[in-house]
Amino acid sequence: MKKLFVFLLVFTSLTAFCQTNKSLDEIVQENKGKVILIDFWASWCKPCRSEMRKLPSFKEKLKGKDVVYVFISMDTEKDKWVKAMETEGIVNDINLLISQAKNAKVLEGHKIMSIPRYMVIDKNGKLVSAHAPGYSRKLIKVINKYLAE
Repeated sequence: MKKLFVFLLVFTSLTAFCQTNKSLDEIVQENKGKVILIDFWASWCKPCRSEMRKLPSFKEKLKGKDVVYVFISMDTEKDKWVKAMETEGIVNDINLLISQAKNAKVLEGHKIMSIPRYMVIDKNGKLVSAHAPGYSRKLIKVINKYLAE
């Protein structure tokens, strides 16, 4: 829990622009009782964008369930980030932009050496999977496990 608190505290100070104007800590607090899926990505990341194309069918399989999608971008150019969000159809989800991702201590603490990267936070606000699989049946299984608790 201490590791998650430090993660949230440091991340809050590194958020340059939030589509929601909220910090990750606020998002976690507001969504207690729901499972939160965090997707670290960037507009320039081809594997990230490829995975995002699986989102519509992935979300359909979890439709009606208490799952919140949070997209954290490593972009350095806000315009490219906004355009990519629109292209990938994630503008209605929670979107955060990290400034200076190369120097972000929160990323070092979780050893995010490459993207895409996925994390799952359970209904109690606890980080339960720091290395979740991509959009697949395996990830649905992980999410369903924490929805059932």
